Parts: sequence; structure tokens; C-alpha cells
Amino acid sequence: MRISPRRRRPQIPRREIQKLYGEAMFTHRPEALGVPTDVRTEFGIHALGPLADATNPSHRMLLETLDTFLAHNGSWARTAGALHLHVNPVHYRIQRVELLTGRDLARPDHKLDLRAALLCR
Repeated sequence: MRISPRRRRPQIPRREIQKLYGEAMFTHRPEALGVPTDVRTEFGIHALGPLADATNPSHRMLLETLDTFLAHNGSWARTAGALHLHVNPVHYRIQRVELLTGRDLARPDHKLDLRAALLCR
């Protein structure tokens, strides 16, 4: 007796899924996942420490550098290129971020915490 080959599942186009479920299906934004605002705010303040005060211009600059650094998977050269800087100021800024937050960006769990905190802002 011959067993029939398995059939492949039909692929549903992304736009059809978006019609059914909305953009939240394709995002990792905390608000799209239903995380309450007060929890997001508290986590962001806890993880970012003094950097959570974005009214300070130097903190805003450090947050922008951190966001760009994490978006470029920790690449010093690509971060420097995206910020139109030499690599040395990027190193300095990331060291400042590590000092102010108490996190080590060489550790994946710390990178994840800071990325989540930036998304929670």
C-alpha cells in the first residue's frame, strides 16, 4: 500500500492576515501585546535608571545612541555610520549608558532588558 505524500499547507498572504488580526500580529511592541501602561512605564524607569529622564539633552543623546546601537545588533561601525559619528564617540556613549544603567551590553540578557525598556517608553 502506498502512502500519499504530505500536502503542503497553503500560505496565507501577509495582507490577508493583517486584515484579520491587524498589525499587532507582526510586532513586538509591548502595547500591542497588551502590557498595561503602568507596567511598561515602571519597567522602563527601572531598566533605564537615570536615562529614563528624557528631559535632559545628554540623556536623550545617550538614548538615541543606545537605540541605534541595539538596532544595529551591537555593531560599533554601523552605529557610528547611522549617527554620522566616528566610532570613538559611540564607544564613549555606550560606556556612559552602561555606567548610568548598571548594565553590561556585552551580555545578551542586559541588551534584551534595555531594548525592552526602550520599547516601553
